[in-house]
Order: sequence, then structure tokens, then C-alpha cells
Amino acid sequence: MKKYLVFITCSLLCLGCERDLFDKDDPSVLEKDRFSEGIYMGYFVLQNQNYWCEIEFKGNKYEEWPSGGAYYQKEMSCLTTGSFSINNTTLKYDLDTYKFPSFAGSCNSEMILPGDYKIHLITINDSLVFSKGVGKDKIKYHLSRILK
Repeated sequence: MKKYLVFITCSLLCLGCERDLFDKDDPSVLEKDRFSEGIYMGYFVLQNQNYWCEIEFKGNKYEEWPSGGAYYQKEMSCLTTGSFSINNTTLKYDLDTYKFPSFAGSCNSEMILPGDYKIHLITINDSLVFSKGVGKDKIKYHLSRILK
């Protein structure tokens, strides 16, 4: 089990670094029509710290899931469900509900997913990179589809 977790950790970090090499600002390179629903796993960067995350996309709905580990992930009280849309280079998340509204603990409001994000990468290989904000308030997600 320990070797499996180390393998997944290293794989995701390597994939995230590799995708940054191909980060594009040109909307003509986005393959938004190839975006596939499914479960995407990876990490987001906030204030120079990586946090694990998992998002399921189905139809026009999304649902965040706990990513498994106890360290470096969103608080349970920050996980949300709702709808999403892709328009040109914008990925928009609209909040329906908080997944665990009564879960003890406080939520860092900068980690709440709903909002408008700039898409950096959508590929036929099911990679998804998007961000919002600038400077110390910037949050950038690096995700790969793991299940259909």
C-alpha cells in the first residue's frame, strides 16, 4: 500500500510539472470539444503549497470529493457540488451546495471552487489546467482524468 501511494504521488507531481511545460495562453490550442466527463484527480497550488483534490464531472454537473490523505487537501467543509460550463477560455463553476455543511472545521474561503477560471490546457489526453487570481491569491489546478 505504501509503495502504491508513493507511486501515485510521484506520478501526479510529474504529470503536473510536464503539463506546465505545455501551458498555453492561445485559445486556439484548447481542445474543449474533447473534454470528457469522469473523475479528475490532481492538485492545486495556493500560496506556493500543493493540495490534493478530486473533482467528478458528469453532464454539466461537478462534485468535489475528498482526495484520500489527511494532509494537504481541502477541508471537508470546503467541498462543493454544482454545475459547470466552458465558454472559450473560461471554466465557470456555479455552487449548488456545500457537500458537508455541518462538518466541523473552518474552510479557507480561497479554496472554495465556485467561480470563473482561466483555462490553460484541455487535451485529448484528458488533462485539465485552470486558474484564477493573481499573485499570492492565485490558485491553479492541475488535473488528469483517472476514471470515466
